[in-house]
Amino acid sequence: MPAPQDLLTAEQLPLAARTAVEGPRLALFITAASEAVASYVGYPLHRRLGVVESVAGTGGPHLWLKGGAVRQVVRVEVRGVEVDAASYALDSALLGRLVARSSRWPFTGSWSPGVSPTPLEARDTGEVVVTYDAGWVTPGQAAMDSSLVVDLPVAIQLAAMEAATAALSRDGKPADVASESIGGTSMSYFAGEGGGRAALPSTARQMLTPYRRLR
Repeated sequence: MPAPQDLLTAEQLPLAARTAVEGPRLALFITAASEAVASYVGYPLHRRLGVVESVAGTGGPHLWLKGGAVRQVVRVEVRGVEVDAASYALDSALLGRLVARSSRWPFTGSWSPGVSPTPLEARDTGEVVVTYDAGWVTPGQAAMDSSLVVDLPVAIQLAAMEAATAALSRDGKPADVASESIGGTSMSYFAGEGGGRAALPSTARQMLTPYRRLR
C-alpha cells in the first residue's frame, strides 16, 4: 500500500530489487528510504496543502518557516489580523523565508523590564501565523489519487531509488560489517557515523545537495 511520503513506487525499482523481498516488506523499504531522504534534506517532500504554522517574529525583515519547498503562501496573520499579501513576498522557497516589502515583521518573545523595554529573545508566541502550501506530488500520492500528476524533481526520485535499492541489497546483513566475501565476490560498504553503513549512498546525497536545507 503506497504512502503519501513515498518518493517512488515499486515499479520504479530494478527487477532484482523488486523481487528481493515480499510485497508488504518492499513497501516498508520504500517508505523508510523515502523518509531517510526527507530527513536528509531537512523537510517533508510530499505535497501538503494548507499547512498552518506559527512563527517567531525577530523584528527584522524576514520570517523563517520550518518547512521547505514552499510552493505558495496562502495567508499571514499577525495577532489575528490578516496581513496584506502585497506587503510581503516568498524570498526563498527552499528555505521557507518570507521577506517584508515595507515595514518589518513584529518582534515576538521576551522583553526586558523597565520603562522602555527592549527585545531580548525571539520565540514563537503564536502571534504570527502563516498558512502555506509546500512540497511536490510524489509517486506515492499519485498512486493513491489518479487525478494527481507527479512533479517531484527527478533527482529526488533517483536518490530515493538509490536509497531503497541499497537498503534492499543489505537486507539481513549486520549494519556494522565494513566488507564481506561471498564465494569469489568481495563487497565493501561505506562506513558512516558511528561505524555503520550510511542510510543514503553517496550518489544519493550528491543528487540531493541542491535541495538540502541546512539548519
